[in-house]
Amino acid sequence: MDFRRSGQLDERRRRVLRDELAQPAETESTESTPTAGGGSAKGPVRAYSPAVLAERQLRVTDFVPVRSLWAAVVILLAVTAVAAIECIHIHVRTLDLGSDARLATLDASHRGGLAGWYAGLLFAGGTLLALVVFGIRLHRVDDYRGSYRVWLWAAAALAWASLDAATGIHDSLGLALAILAGQTPGGTSFAAACTISWLAVYGVLLGTLAIRLAMEVWCSLPSIVALALAGLLYLIAGLIELDMLPHHGPLVDSVVRTSIALLAHVALVSAVALYARHVYLDATGRLKVHIDPDKKRNTKKARAKFKVVKDETSDADDRPAARPAVAAADRSTASSPLKFGLASQNNQQPKAGAAISKSAASSADYEEEDEDEDDESYSGERLSRAERRRLKKLARRRAA
Repeated sequence: MDFRRSGQLDERRRRVLRDELAQPAETESTESTPTAGGGSAKGPVRAYSPAVLAERQLRVTDFVPVRSLWAAVVILLAVTAVAAIECIHIHVRTLDLGSDARLATLDASHRGGLAGWYAGLLFAGGTLLALVVFGIRLHRVDDYRGSYRVWLWAAAALAWASLDAATGIHDSLGLALAILAGQTPGGTSFAAACTISWLAVYGVLLGTLAIRLAMEVWCSLPSIVALALAGLLYLIAGLIELDMLPHHGPLVDSVVRTSIALLAHVALVSAVALYARHVYLDATGRLKVHIDPDKKRNTKKARAKFKVVKDETSDADDRPAARPAVAAADRSTASSPLKFGLASQNNQQPKAGAAISKSAASSADYEEEDEDEDDESYSGERLSRAERRRLKKLARRRAA
């Protein structure tokens, strides 16, 4: 027996039933889930928000300046820092305080000062960027020779440069090399020998590594330009260390020497940073690659032309051997007696006609194909009419 029920009442009962079924699950999930503020008495309490999880943290590659604007801003900030250090150095030198030890850290030519700290910081950042490049280049599938290992050597060289910029250990190295070479300590010649020793060692080892890195970063134009600029600045700095450039006063010489050295450091680290950006964009598929279709088409045309010329050469080699056979056949036909009569002529005429029609048809078909191939292969080439006829004649001979 079917009783009538109100539609609103049935809808209300269904809502109540759904709420009763869903309420225990919600309470259970609320009790079992730990809260950040400690509102639940059961289970462990999380002291940090979910933003602390590893998937929400910054990665090492996030510090690489990917956008061109940010890369330019970072390089300009580095150059601005060099200018600020030199301005402070000039201001300290112009003060009437004499050689106060409390201002030695602001003197750019003083060891362990602000300039040395900034150079060490630059090289430390370059070391991290070299390790980032190594971590990305490690996964390249077409690097069969393992050329990515050069970035480990680059990272080690940059770490040594950071230590040298902060402590000036190159002077101790030059002293040790001069003593091992048999130089007597004391005098200007010994100081010059120390300078030449450490410059020669750095020039051989680091120069070789720089050439190898230039071969590695050749595909990135900004990186190779920055690396070449760094090499030029380091060469000028070495000439200044050897006193091979004219002097213009103590203040000007100190400013020029420190400025060129710091700018060389900035250029070197910028080259590593720009190549790290290039490698990261290449690995993520965001590097724009320009493909010239006309160049590929011209390459195909050149190959087709080379093939035709090669076939022509082979036909020219076979031509002298074929001519005597044709001449002998013509002589035998001309010298044959007339005793065979009309019957022999009638027997030979259909065969000749068939042969002529077959060769004519094949030559006509091949002539059309050759014209199409000529239009496709030599659309950009200027050939004379005699050359085209010669190519068609060779094509008919190959078809026959």
